[in-house]
Amino acid sequence: MEQTKKCPSCGGTMFFKPGSQSLLCQSCGRKETIPELVSKIPVNEMDFLAAKNTASHDWGMEAKLVTCKQCGAETIQNKLQLSGMCPFCGSTTVEAADPEQDIMAPNGIIPFKITEDRALYIFKEWIKDRFLAPELLAQDAQLNKFYGIYVPLFTFDVLTVNRFTGHYTENNRTLFKCGKFQHQVDDFPVVASKQLCSDKLLLNVMKDYRTREAKPYTPDALAGFPCEHYSIGLNEAWNSVGKDMEIYLKNQANKQDETKFLMGIDMATDYFNLKYKYLIVPVWINSFYYDNQLYMIAINGQTGKIDGQWPKSFGTFAKKAALFVLDCFI
Repeated sequence: MEQTKKCPSCGGTMFFKPGSQSLLCQSCGRKETIPELVSKIPVNEMDFLAAKNTASHDWGMEAKLVTCKQCGAETIQNKLQLSGMCPFCGSTTVEAADPEQDIMAPNGIIPFKITEDRALYIFKEWIKDRFLAPELLAQDAQLNKFYGIYVPLFTFDVLTVNRFTGHYTENNRTLFKCGKFQHQVDDFPVVASKQLCSDKLLLNVMKDYRTREAKPYTPDALAGFPCEHYSIGLNEAWNSVGKDMEIYLKNQANKQDETKFLMGIDMATDYFNLKYKYLIVPVWINSFYYDNQLYMIAINGQTGKIDGQWPKSFGTFAKKAALFVLDCFI
């Protein structure tokens, strides 16, 4: 949801300034520090089993859900705001969704640290190194504008009790080992956006957040930025952790005795005291068309990590190949 905040000095509109932990009035230059972003109060962990009864629905303002008719993305906006452009596909064909739909509010936020200018610089440096990328792509007017948006992320804390078996090699012999250990999993992330989960490259960007730096949710940090509604619910998010959690816990099994590297690990895990945090996290997005095909680039708004799809030009390949051959004969 894009928050609207009026300046108490001149009545102008205040926006959140990435990296500053404050609001800035573009009319008179007034700055206001956002208390929640400078506090040392941690984000509350919520009980998973009681989520239906304890989850907050208070966004700090009247909220509405808006759906893009082209790509299906759902964003949350101030109820008084006129619908704008979809940050995922660039379409302006958006409409209000079911007004009765329940909109669970986040309990934590990672504010933008990367500015739009910095995001544009990161992109231009990155695209230079993309194999077969058209040479003039970085100068394309479509790519000189990135759109900031907060996207949903669930993190899970859970106590695990693990029983495992595996084998290792010692003195040219295969030996077997079994064991049991407890491990407290902390802030295991699950991206709750189907728009970004559908692309492995974009998902790499979304798994790079330092979630321990999250702050208690405040609508002021949304001033000037829309927020995507989660398209993967809390239960679905937890049910999706299986394979990634298994890989993580198998690595923990190998850490129980680092003198022996176990292979072929089989593991059974019990979970206790499951808790979650519902965070919204910052990302800069550019969706653009090239030869009638849609591409999306994403930049992590906290760390600056970038990835995405880019067009390939065989003309660029031919030119680089010709230069390589020419260099070989000089």
